[in-house]
Amino acid sequence: MFIRLFIYRLRVLLRNRSLLFWTFAFPIVLGLLFNLAFSDLDQMGKVEQSTVGIVSTNEDNQEQFENVLKEIKQDGKRLFKSKRMTKEKAQEELSNDNLSGYFIIDAKSIELFVSKSDTQQTVLKEVLSQYLQNTNKAETLLAAGNVQPQEVSQLLQQGSYVKDGNGTGNFNLKSFYFFTLIGMTIMYGFMWGLRNANDQQANQSPEGIRLCLIPRNKLLVSFANMLASFVLFFIQAIFILMFYRFVYQVEFGDHWNYILLVCGLGTFTSISFGTLIGNLFAKLDFQQKISIGISISMIMSFLAGMMGSQSIKYWIDVNLPFLSRINIVNLISESLYQLFYYQSLKPFYANLIWLAGFGVVFILLNYSFERKVQYDHL
Repeated sequence: MFIRLFIYRLRVLLRNRSLLFWTFAFPIVLGLLFNLAFSDLDQMGKVEQSTVGIVSTNEDNQEQFENVLKEIKQDGKRLFKSKRMTKEKAQEELSNDNLSGYFIIDAKSIELFVSKSDTQQTVLKEVLSQYLQNTNKAETLLAAGNVQPQEVSQLLQQGSYVKDGNGTGNFNLKSFYFFTLIGMTIMYGFMWGLRNANDQQANQSPEGIRLCLIPRNKLLVSFANMLASFVLFFIQAIFILMFYRFVYQVEFGDHWNYILLVCGLGTFTSISFGTLIGNLFAKLDFQQKISIGISISMIMSFLAGMMGSQSIKYWIDVNLPFLSRINIVNLISESLYQLFYYQSLKPFYANLIWLAGFGVVFILLNYSFERKVQYDHL
C-alpha cells in the first residue's frame, strides 16, 4: 500500500508544471544570467599582492597572526605583506587605498577593517574567520590540558586557511555566487512540501477530502507524500548541479560525496519547512502561503550574500553569527564554499549538524500538527 501511495504521489507531482518550472527550469535560467554576468569575474578579480596594516597592543598575538598571513600564497607568492603602524596611520592609508585592510590586535580580540568588498577583502575575512576558529580550538585544548603552551603557536600555524583549499590555488568568485544560487534553489524545495500539506488538508483541496476519508493512517500518507517529493526534488537538484558544472563550467571542487550530502540534507530540510508553512497557516490559501515561503527564501538569500550583499553577510558573520546559523540558504552555500576552499572539514560538519537539526525540528512540528488535526465536517 505504501509503495502504491508513493508512486501515485510521484505521478501527481510530475504533472504539476508550475512547481516544476519554479524548482527546476527557473534555477537553470537564473544560472544562465549568473553565468553571463560573472563569466569574466574571476579574471577581473584575480588576487594581487597587497599590503595589510597591523595595529597591535599585544606582541605575542601579533607575531602569531603575522606568521599566518605569511602562509597565504598564490602561485608560490605571498598575497599579503603586513606593515605595522598606528591606528591613525592605518586609517589614513586605508582611506588612500594603500591598504587592503588593517587589523587591530589586542590581548582578547582581532578585528578587521576594510573600505570596500573585493577579492582581497574576501580572502582577509576568511583568513581571520579561520584563525579565530583555530584560536578557540587551541584555547579549549590548552584548558583541557591536551596541549602544552609552547605547542599553541604550532597548532595555529597548522590551521587550514584558504590557501589551496580547493586544490587549484584559485579564488573562484563565480563559484561563490553560484553557491548562493544553489542555496536559494534548494530552499525553493519548500514549494513541494507546501504542496503536500495543501493536498492533505480537507479544507484546502478535494484531494485532502479524499485522503481524510481513505481507511489508512494519515501519517503513512504524509510520509509517502514527503518521500515522493524528496526523491523528485533531490533528482532535480542533482540535474541542476550537473548542468551548472558541465554547461556553465562552475567549479565545485572534488568533494562530490559531501556536496550530494549537503543537497540531500538541504532538500529534506526545505521540504519539511514548506510542510510546516502549510500546517502553520492552514487557513490561508495556497498562493498566500507560497508568498510567505518565497519572502522568507529571498530574505535568507539576501543575508547569505546572493544579491551583492557580501558586506552584509560579512557583518552578520562577525557580529551576529547565530543569525548565519539559522539561515538555511547560508548554511547550504557556506557548506559548498567550505568544501571548495578549506582543507579542514570541521566547519562543514558543524553546518551539516545545523541543517539536519532544522530538518528534524520541522518534522517533529509537522507531526505534532498533523496528528491533532480534525475537521467538523467534510
